Parts: sequence; C-alpha cells; structure tokens
Amino acid sequence: MAFKFKLPELGEGMAEGEVASWLVKPGDTVKEDDIIVEIQNDKSVSELPSPVNGTIKEINKQEGETAEIGDVLVTIDDGSPDTDDEPAADTSSNSDTTTEKTEAPAAATETPANSSSIPVAADPNKLVLAMPSVRQYARDKGIDISVVPATGNHGQVLKADIDNFNGNSAGNTAVSAPVATEAKTTGQAIKPYSSTQPDLETREPMSPVRKVIAKAMRTSKDVSPHVTSFQDVEVTALMANRKKYKTIAADQDIHLTFLPYIVKALVAVLKKYPEFNASIDDSTEEIVYKHYYNIGIATDTDHGLYVPNIKNADSKGMFAIAKEITENSQAAYDNKLSAAQMSGGSITISNVGSIGGGFFTPVINQPEVAILGVGKIAKEPFVDEDGEIKVGNMLKLSLSYDHRLIDGALAQRALNLMSQLLHDPDMLLMEG
Repeated sequence: MAFKFKLPELGEGMAEGEVASWLVKPGDTVKEDDIIVEIQNDKSVSELPSPVNGTIKEINKQEGETAEIGDVLVTIDDGSPDTDDEPAADTSSNSDTTTEKTEAPAAATETPANSSSIPVAADPNKLVLAMPSVRQYARDKGIDISVVPATGNHGQVLKADIDNFNGNSAGNTAVSAPVATEAKTTGQAIKPYSSTQPDLETREPMSPVRKVIAKAMRTSKDVSPHVTSFQDVEVTALMANRKKYKTIAADQDIHLTFLPYIVKALVAVLKKYPEFNASIDDSTEEIVYKHYYNIGIATDTDHGLYVPNIKNADSKGMFAIAKEITENSQAAYDNKLSAAQMSGGSITISNVGSIGGGFFTPVINQPEVAILGVGKIAKEPFVDEDGEIKVGNMLKLSLSYDHRLIDGALAQRALNLMSQLLHDPDMLLMEG
C-alpha cells in the first residue's frame, strides 16, 4: 500500500519548510525511524525519520522546494495490501502528521446545564489533521478529536487544543469559548515595490531563513516599542584577565573570547533585575517571569542569522560557556542547529565588535524583552575615579528593551551593574 508521508508541524507557528536534502531515492528500502529527509525550517534543520518500513516509491517534493504542513513529501510502499478506503496513517511515530477518518463515539457526552460551552456532535466522516502523539493524547483524555476546534496551521489540532477543550474534566465534549492566542500588530500594510528602471534590476526569491528573519524583525518592531540605551565601559582589567587564562583555555581546546564574561555578567543582571528575564503574554496581559537563564548568542553565517542559546548559563563555568559558544557557532555554520537549541531564550547578545562595529540599535528577539548589543573595544580617553583623564580600553554596549515593561531608569541600572562587572572581572567571581 502507498503510504503518504506528510510534512509534520516542526514547531509552533512554523507553517512551511524547504527540502534541504534527501537521504534516499526511489527504490531504496527503509526501516521505521531511518532518517530520510532534512527540512530547513525557521532557521533550523530538522531530520525526519520514516514512519514505516517499506520501499521509497516516489519523491513528491524535490530538494529546494517549499512544502507546507500537510503536504506529501514522499510516498512509501509499506507492503500492506491496498484497500478501497483511504488508510488511517496513524503510526506510533511522532514525526508524521496525518489525516484520518475518526471513529464515531459509543455515546455522546452530555453538557452540564450550568456550562457556558456549546455541545458539538462528533462527525465520524470528518478528516482531522493532527500528529499521532496528539491523537493518542486525545484518546488518553477520553476526547473525540473530531469535535476539538483546531488552532494550528492549516487546521491542525494541537495538544494545547486538547487541553483547552478538555477543561478540568476528562471526557467533556463541549467547545469552550475561544481564547486569544496572538497579539494584533499595527504595522503598515505591505505595498508592492515599483521601479522606474526595472531593466537594470534583478529579482531573487528570499530563502526560507531570510523570510523568517524579515518576518521576525517586522513583528518585533510592530509589537515592542523599542528604546536603546548606550554605555561605555573601561575594560583594561577584563582584557588582562582574558589574556591570563587564554593559554590555559587553549590547552583544553577552548577558545576564550570576551563573550563568556559578558554571558556571566548578563546572568547576574537578570538575577538582580528579573524584568529583563521575562516575556509579555498579550493575550492575557500578563508578565511571564522566567526562572531559568538561557543566554542567546546571535550568530552570523553565510546562510542567515541564527540565535542558539546557552542553556542554564547560571550553572556553568567560564570555560564551559566558552566551549558551548564555539560548538553552537559551528553547528550554525554547518546548518545543523535544532529548533530546541534556539528556543526558550532569556535574552540575546548581538556582537558586532568582532567585525569593528560600535554603538548600534539591535532589534529584540521576540518573545524576549531585551537584547544586548556588544561593540568593539577601542582606545579612547575617559575620566577615572579620581577625576583624571586617561586613555582606556572602552567597550561599547547598546541595550535595546521593550518599553512596555522596562523603563529607562531600570535599563540604566542594569547597564551600570553590567559595567561594574566587566570593568572589574573579579566581581564576576563574587557574583558566583
């Protein structure tokens, strides 16, 4: 029987992906869980396994083509006999998103008289788009998935839909009142580009990564009122500290840059000023405070900008952070970052100092509320604690923040602490 393997949802809000490479060809024999295709999506590459044993019958999406969730990627002959009815392709693999006919429930569940929900009858002929794991989750909850309102892309039922539908009582088959899940933006309408000299111009389609970056930047500016504060920091002692330990780090195959110091200092800032380690839920008008410290490092590559984060940076030493920064950067260059490595961030660091940049106004990486821009270290005059003019090594810092949550005074206090820790790196040891 021909099993049609469809593009699953690779992450919340991801509607499409580009076929990066096929690891199989028509005629190849595959086993369940063999990796058969790499999908580029939302600045990450996902390896998708075969959900069944069988023989590759047809590649339905070629390398370089874009597929939307639910599109057939490949047809696999799984050896089972063909039937007249469309097979229910609900396998145990979490990688396959399928459509299937649902079975009629044994009996309808009554809605309590005092419920504000509206009863919905199950439709045994309704085609439902959902991950197998979501279907199993619904079965475990005693819910008929055919009556669950879908909020996912292209009408896909998500696990959150099951939770919202279920409420506090298992087996409830009523549709709850809809809950707002997205903040409305007020950006200007997109207008077509027009030119007076089209014969002297060329057009190229945006890559999937560039589309994601463009959408993210536009959304960030629409959602968050950005303010940027700037600070010069004298870092002669920091430079000496790095020079002292650089050789020791190299002996352990670790490249020690200034970034690990900045990561540790930023963790201290987040601990003292938790507003910077938060997100805003516009749908509920709540501030979500995070009790973890995942510091993102913006990484520029030939194929786009990636932001992997250092997980639980508060529990890692300087050398461990340095090593992880290098490993994440290499994964970004090799186009091998996973979505998990770039999700769940606390705050992002954007470093342009390594290529000679100074002050700039970085754009917040949503749904975070702040981003720290790191510029170059340059020899410049400054006034020391004794009021004397000296030549120092001045580091440029630019802190952009969401003015809905963070006021200018709070941002300046955060920059003051950041400056203190980087000016005197021994203070980082005191901060733990």
